[in-house]
Amino acid sequence: MKIKNIYNTSQALIASLFITFTIAGCISNGVPMMGTGISGAEGLTDEQVSFAKFKDIPIPEGSKMSVQETIIFGSSDEWFGRLTILSNYNHAQAFDYFKYEMPNFKWKEITTVRSESSVLTYENQNRIATIQITSNSIGKSKCAIIISPKEE
Repeated sequence: MKIKNIYNTSQALIASLFITFTIAGCISNGVPMMGTGISGAEGLTDEQVSFAKFKDIPIPEGSKMSVQETIIFGSSDEWFGRLTILSNYNHAQAFDYFKYEMPNFKWKEITTVRSESSVLTYENQNRIATIQITSNSIGKSKCAIIISPKEE
């Protein structure tokens, strides 16, 4: 009986270590690579490769992904979840950037609210995008881009 418990504990420990090292191997410089699947990705920075997965939304130049606040499911133009970026743009610049760039990615504006914590909402076929923009203490902005399926 005790041998079986030790065996099960050993299996659980090995499985835990495997999962930990697998997840750690998928992160480079604090940026999840999420499997690029991109031909010609050689020579790109980790941030560029990570953002290259998001071809259906605009990403302000020089932005960095906040790994702790990002959770993504799916891939290509069918992904959903929350992508949180730290932008070099101030609050007003980030708001204007998304307001003018989202239509270039075939997103139709539903509503926008410009305030201390701005919110922009768009739809595109079977998905809804909500962008929340807040300022940080050094004049830059944090943008949480939430994509969810649209109920029919």
